[in-house]
Amino acid sequence: MTTARLVSHGRSHAWTLAVGGLILAACGGSSESPTSPSPTPSPVTATLSSIQNEIFTPRCASCHGATAPGGLDLRAANAFANLVNSPSTQTTLMRVAPGDPEASYLVHKLDGRSSIVGSRMPQGGPFLSTTEINAVRAWVTAGAPNN
Repeated sequence: MTTARLVSHGRSHAWTLAVGGLILAACGGSSESPTSPSPTPSPVTATLSSIQNEIFTPRCASCHGATAPGGLDLRAANAFANLVNSPSTQTTLMRVAPGDPEASYLVHKLDGRSSIVGSRMPQGGPFLSTTEINAVRAWVTAGAPNN
């Protein structure tokens, strides 16, 4: 190959690399693969109103409404009274024992523990994220206030 042709070939290769770099930069240049799940933090916080709005109403109340199994109505007007200091119909635990998530059957059902009767909740999934369960657990730990 002649010197002129080598220089021309080198410029062509450099141009190809430059264009490729611009394309990657335009696509974000992220080191993450396109199939990596993007983290979407849950907006739920450790208050009953947040748990009601972000979990109970959209994900539970369709089954746990007026004709709920065991009377566990999780609609906004009824959730607190039906959960806090209310005995479970499936076990000797309280549904929510204020200050004690380990003694709260709601936490057991959301975790899907082996000691539960029936299915993990929400039944058939998708199950709550760790962040969502931790918000429920933190609310219970704080005394399960009607906030």
